[in-house]
Amino acid sequence: MKIALNICTYQREEYIHRNLSLLRASYFFDWRKTDYYGKLHIFIVDNARKLKIREDEYTHLVYNKNTGGSGGFQRGIEEIRKQKGFTHVIFMDDDVVFDINSFYLLFDFLTQVDEENRDRPVAGRMFCMDRPNIQYTAAEKWNGGNISHVEFLRDVRKSVYAPGKVVYDADADYGGWWFCCFPIEFVLHNDVLPFFIHCDDVEYGLRCGRKPIIIEGVQVWHETYDKRMTPLMQYYDTRNPLFVNQIYGFLPETEQVMEAWKQKITEYHVRKDWLTEYYVILAMNDFLKGMRWLKRIDAERYHRKLQRARSSKLKNAVCWRVVTLKFRIKKFIKVKIV
Repeated sequence: MKIALNICTYQREEYIHRNLSLLRASYFFDWRKTDYYGKLHIFIVDNARKLKIREDEYTHLVYNKNTGGSGGFQRGIEEIRKQKGFTHVIFMDDDVVFDINSFYLLFDFLTQVDEENRDRPVAGRMFCMDRPNIQYTAAEKWNGGNISHVEFLRDVRKSVYAPGKVVYDADADYGGWWFCCFPIEFVLHNDVLPFFIHCDDVEYGLRCGRKPIIIEGVQVWHETYDKRMTPLMQYYDTRNPLFVNQIYGFLPETEQVMEAWKQKITEYHVRKDWLTEYYVILAMNDFLKGMRWLKRIDAERYHRKLQRARSSKLKNAVCWRVVTLKFRIKKFIKVKIV
């Protein structure tokens, strides 16, 4: 049993140094603890190319251009594939807080999991950073983009919470990449789609096709979605779910897609939030360009272009009409991942 921990970071040095200190103080780095020692390798992909850490046999730093979380995790996969002997890969966000016991519980489970469940991912639970006793979610149900959370807002002080208790039959589709573990057999043959940010974990989990296992005590603390929303995030949160739904046949009828998109535009138009409205319009325009376009663009350069976007009420009025026309003449076909 040997686990690769895949972390993508961008200007989060404080979190990285703190979490790296916790990991290096663990049994995985203590030669006296033979059951764990050397069984966890850390791969940190730095998209900002500024991080300074001490590397060793079990800690690897990779500088990468800013291809977002999707590109960073993919680069981590590529580095992990260069080494032999790994059995599992954990995808973990750079800005989480964790208790090291989560890693012990996961490792102990993986050493004894039965054949029937060996090829299933393990989803780490996410607790609220500002309310540490409140579990935000245990795993996710996609529902065509109308996400629902398993055990949503569970207060662990008011229920029996037994670290190590395994739940095999939760109604979930995937685990978020605040913390999610996949068998190496899947990771070796499956790349991350270049979404830049958001929905990469959704698509990867759906592609895996096996319902995630959840374990009480295997968890992290993380900021919830609503505290990290920006106008630019709405671009990715509009575009990427459309690609996911197209790939897996969840895309509704044309008129339903159009109506949902217009409602979202209207929401920001009423607020006179012209920039966010423009990002939502642009997201549909880029979705209509197709998967080949997505795989061909330079993600870092395009993200910088998006950051420079400016808009106005008049510009948006013209743009959404143009995109609506494109939408009307575009045939939706299920795309296949190459």
